[in-house]
Amino acid sequence: MEEPSRIARLMADGDAARRDGRSADARHCFGEAVHACREDGDLICEAHALTRCAQVARDTGNLDWAIHDQQEAIALYRKAGAGPELAHALRHAGEMFLEQQRHAHAATSLHEALDLYRADAEAAPLDVANALRAAALLAETLDERDEARRFWTDARSLYESSCESGVVEADQRLAALG
Repeated sequence: MEEPSRIARLMADGDAARRDGRSADARHCFGEAVHACREDGDLICEAHALTRCAQVARDTGNLDWAIHDQQEAIALYRKAGAGPELAHALRHAGEMFLEQQRHAHAATSLHEALDLYRADAEAAPLDVANALRAAALLAETLDERDEARRFWTDARSLYESSCESGVVEADQRLAALG
């Protein structure tokens, strides 16, 4: 059996540290993975490690740091032509921008993510539903009730096959929208 690569070990150790609530250790492991991927010239690997760094920063409430790392990852995914990964990273960036009440940035990221998901026939329904959910939350924030209803309805439909909590949330939000 082949020994896991240094990068795979760093990523696994970072994931374990994050699960255990050891944010500094997780950040260190993922940062080391970023450097190792960069040395290897592996754009997708580097972007993936950066998204993990962004998750740790988001976990600790440092959205500026999280968005910085996420935007670096997005640029790398674009450069590598990695559509599905780009869509996922854009959704997370959109959610972070929404948390910061940077609505124009959130809208740009979320709508691009949705466009990419819709163009990918193999996109996971749960990924599309989660992007629709984020777009619905943005529409609610902007008091665009019809748009929010449309996004929640579409998200609910996709959540039906895989995420009961998503269905419940969509039903509650739709009821509140009237």
